[in-house]
Amino acid sequence: MSWHLLLVLLLMGATFATMLWEKLSLDLVAMLALCALLGFGVLTPEEAFQVFGNDAVITIACLFVLSAALERTGAIEILGRRLNRIGGKSDLAVLLVMLPLVAFVSAFVNNTPVVVVFLPIMISLAARRNLRPSRLLIPLSYASIFGGCCTLIGTSTNLVVSATAVKSGQPPLGMFEFTRVGVLMALAGVAYLMLVGRHLLPQRETLASLLQGGTSKQYLTEAVVVAGSPLIGRPVAETPLPSLPNARILEVVRSSETLAGPVREIVLAQGDRLRLTTVLSSVMEIKGLKGLEIYPHANLGLEPIGLQKALVVESVIGPDSELIGQTIQQAQFGRRYGVLILALHRRGVNVRENLEAVQLRFGDTLLLEGTESAINALRDNRDFLLLADVPHTPPRRARMGVAIAAISLVVALSTLNVMPIAVLAVIAAVGVVLAGCLSAEEAYASIDWSILFLIIGMLSLGVALDRTHGADLLARVFIRGVGWLGPHAVLSATYLVTTVLTEFLSSKVVAVLLTPIAINSALMLHVSPRPFIIAVALGASASFATPIGHQVNTLVYGAGGYQFRDFIKVGAPLNLLFWLLATFLIPLFWPLTVHP
Repeated sequence: MSWHLLLVLLLMGATFATMLWEKLSLDLVAMLALCALLGFGVLTPEEAFQVFGNDAVITIACLFVLSAALERTGAIEILGRRLNRIGGKSDLAVLLVMLPLVAFVSAFVNNTPVVVVFLPIMISLAARRNLRPSRLLIPLSYASIFGGCCTLIGTSTNLVVSATAVKSGQPPLGMFEFTRVGVLMALAGVAYLMLVGRHLLPQRETLASLLQGGTSKQYLTEAVVVAGSPLIGRPVAETPLPSLPNARILEVVRSSETLAGPVREIVLAQGDRLRLTTVLSSVMEIKGLKGLEIYPHANLGLEPIGLQKALVVESVIGPDSELIGQTIQQAQFGRRYGVLILALHRRGVNVRENLEAVQLRFGDTLLLEGTESAINALRDNRDFLLLADVPHTPPRRARMGVAIAAISLVVALSTLNVMPIAVLAVIAAVGVVLAGCLSAEEAYASIDWSILFLIIGMLSLGVALDRTHGADLLARVFIRGVGWLGPHAVLSATYLVTTVLTEFLSSKVVAVLLTPIAINSALMLHVSPRPFIIAVALGASASFATPIGHQVNTLVYGAGGYQFRDFIKVGAPLNLLFWLLATFLIPLFWPLTVHP
């Protein structure tokens, strides 16, 4: 074993371990691996930098733009709104329409924007039909994954598998090459959710409902500490303020500056403004406190001056939010967005204590409170995904036809092999910008650069694994373990290993590293590599048993008030079902013929 091969294997293990550690972002870990390969001379600069121009990287970037064009012109939202016309009030009636619809859209549009658009629609629909969102959001996520298994562009993982296979000397995957298997697996998945899965879904409260507890409508108001007030010089905790029923002090403003630190420890001074939330019945109690007056002093009708309705909404931190890695205190929500954070939901836990020190992560669900104008201003902010169905910037419906035509042409012409899909995707992405579906700034902002750099870093590790014959070595180890059972067992094991790893690591990482191993395993068994490539593609796309294996699972995790075990309970049987189907269906459509 050469020292370069040893280094690559050690680096691969370190990369896996660091990604599981979750202290560094996946894209940063992948780029550190690229730097290590360059620094130790495993790859030449030419070999490493060729990865930046890989067809898969270019295609995925352009598909982000095309997905954003469909979203910005309202094409996806129109389909989602059709759900409001469903008859019946049961979760079964909603799922009957939602699951096939989302799966179909996700076959041609990146999963994440589909779920982003459908999330507030499904939550709003659940509220109108007196359903818990937790009965709908896991099925929404799974349906988008089903659709991604049906076409080459259904998920970026398929494109990564195709590009990695080409690097290993295999033909690229076709647009609809695995549609037959994907559709059958999707139908089985929908049937499972309808007949079994929906009975395993929890009746889970969302973060907002847990904290509001069915109390009267909350209002946002300000009270001023006037001259001569007995409250002056006393910490908030030692005043009657904390004991006020149905009222909560959110912040204290002094000379136009919001005071930092725990509110209870702030020593009050003349002129301090206290921002509070309260029900209307408690306003008189606040006004009755000596030395404290509602600002401005006026009659207290239903719409008094200075008394604004306080909206409480849930919002998920998006995958490309600038807030990721910042503490809540550093983010300065009050000054930056005009809203306050009441609570945070992460991995099944509602966090309300010591919020200022919490570092924000992708998938965190925040309970935000602010005026109607402040909440509405967040709708088009890419840092958040609002889960309330509130008004937002009108879509460019006049350009909808252009966006639909662009992605339709990419699908049709790549299927007919008129041009490579990367070329078609670039032309289509430029076309939707020229046609006004998106501005150039919106197009750049729509690209998830973290995913692109993750793919680039992992592709470079894949190149190093191939160059040092590491894939061949790992394939031999794999064959020694299960090869004696025959090619069908090795194929089944390939899918199983892929889908299990995908529950804990990025699907792109798993796809890059396992595709060459799967190909080498097939060649050692003297059978066609094609079914093994398909097994990796499908296995890396099918993540159901954890909320961290796929971005869309992470998005619905906090939004539905789920706990980690909910995904295991509903998703693990689905993983098992897909494994059994893949074991039977893949050899049926791609026979394990003898390969020279």
